[in-house]
Amino acid sequence: MTSEGTFYTSDSPLSEERPGGPGAEPRAAGREPLAAGAESGAADRAEETCAPAEAHRLREEVAQLRQALDSRPVIDQARGVIMASWRCDPETAWRVLVDTSQRTNTKLREVARLLTRATHQEPLPEWLRSAVSASCARATRAARRNGIGG
Repeated sequence: MTSEGTFYTSDSPLSEERPGGPGAEPRAAGREPLAAGAESGAADRAEETCAPAEAHRLREEVAQLRQALDSRPVIDQARGVIMASWRCDPETAWRVLVDTSQRTNTKLREVARLLTRATHQEPLPEWLRSAVSASCARATRAARRNGIGG
């Protein structure tokens, strides 16, 4: 809720637009105001009742969750690329993505993005090809040791 008594929905990206002028609270671009007193969800109620530090932490958590949801389709596509290229099951493909990300100190979503771009005639960087191949070999060995197909 803003200082003017207006609620905003939470389904749009953030911007620096300030409806009440220079000293007003920031609001999200494209967020539609609801009438004062209207129900706007738990996030708005929590923001009103918690300390500024807690509200900040909650906003960061929401942003991270939205980013995770946005990244999920490309990660699933990358798992498919690994499954097709290295003939492994979905769980092994996931372990390969995680292992590659950790060993190259690269965000998993970036590894996934590069892998899926390679399916569109863009070359796969050599460092990534080597890292994925090594991760796949490690995952396959581990699966065999544990008596799982792989």
